[in-house]
Amino acid sequence: MASKDDLKAHAASNEDFYALLDISPAAAESEIRRAYRRTALKYHPDKIANPTPADIDKFHLLQIAYDVLSDPSVRQLYDNAREARQRKQRERDMMDATKRKMREDLEARERAGAAAMGGAGAQRGVKRPWMGSGAEDDAEAKLQREIERIAEDGRRRRREAEERLKQEMEEEEKLMRQEEEEAQRAADRSSQKVDRSKEGGTNVPELERGVKVRWVREGRGLDLDKDRLTSLFASYGKIENILLLKDKRQRLGDNREKKTVATGVVIFASIVSAHAAVLDGEKKVRQSVGQADSDWSAVESVFWASGSQPDLGAESNGYSSASTPSQQGTNSGPVPSTAPPKPTFNFAGLKSAAPDAAGKKPGKAPSFGSFAAGAAAKSSKPAPAGSANGSSAPSMEELTLMRLRNAQREKERKALEEQLRKEDEAADAAEAETKV
Repeated sequence: MASKDDLKAHAASNEDFYALLDISPAAAESEIRRAYRRTALKYHPDKIANPTPADIDKFHLLQIAYDVLSDPSVRQLYDNAREARQRKQRERDMMDATKRKMREDLEARERAGAAAMGGAGAQRGVKRPWMGSGAEDDAEAKLQREIERIAEDGRRRRREAEERLKQEMEEEEKLMRQEEEEAQRAADRSSQKVDRSKEGGTNVPELERGVKVRWVREGRGLDLDKDRLTSLFASYGKIENILLLKDKRQRLGDNREKKTVATGVVIFASIVSAHAAVLDGEKKVRQSVGQADSDWSAVESVFWASGSQPDLGAESNGYSSASTPSQQGTNSGPVPSTAPPKPTFNFAGLKSAAPDAAGKKPGKAPSFGSFAAGAAAKSSKPAPAGSANGSSAPSMEELTLMRLRNAQREKERKALEEQLRKEDEAADAAEAETKV
């Protein structure tokens, strides 16, 4: 048996060992052995009376075929080389078939052209010579140009795909950078502590200075627009802008019937004005029930545009404790006051101005005390000890109760809106099923 290196060299042979042994390429080792023994008897020098050199070469080739196909690793190399040769042969056959077809088409066109030139020459027996070699060269050149065109088209498509992928990656990176920058700016804004007691409460976000007004588009609500909203809320302070949102069909309160509801957003210049508009506006809405001649009767609700009451101050909620001067005794030393300190608002520029000569105070922007007096008057509790001289400024306890009531109303409102939204979705789904 030949060495391993010699077998690997024979594995690249152009001979078809399977055809030589008359077996299938998928034959097992036992089939290869039987086929070799059967075929070798025909060409063995001892079995032939007068062996020729061709018989001896054929016997030697059979031995090589058996050695190559009996070794699994060498057989794999041979199979790979054999498959590659067959694939190349098929490609050549296809190219030859294409060339042959192109040549036949060219010959047919030439014959058709010769026939179109007239039958006179054909009757005289004049035959048009066939430029065999020239036509074949033209077909070869045309085929080569077609192959180059297909290859160039493939390269162009790959370049376009790479450019498109690169552009998509750049756009995705750009979006990621923008999102990171937005998140960083949001984090920076949230980390900044704004002292809302400065500049009269104007140094707060626009959303927290906005008041949302809702009314039904019927009766006096049909005439409610920006000008009427301005006249309703101008008394609470300077208005920067008024926005009218898109009307919606929804239910209000316990009413099962949907109505067209309009919504407007009044943006004040100061959070103080917005706070006054919310609290006093709710009171006017309740008082105007049954008064058809008032624009407030068309208003359904007045609440914060952000959905909840914003924080009114900086570190101390916008309030500072004013110490009460100690009371002086008649025959004794100073007696410290036991009354609790009276809270005052620390919004600069909104202090009460001194009365004029007629005893009237000049006009000013409303403060929290201006609308809290009504709530204090309705309460049956006596005024706290710290509210001397009948002052109407609310105590810290009253302000806390007001905030708790507002928070509870907001919570109930959100729960009711969520319930109505679910009912609307269920009704829409049922209506869609009935239509189907």
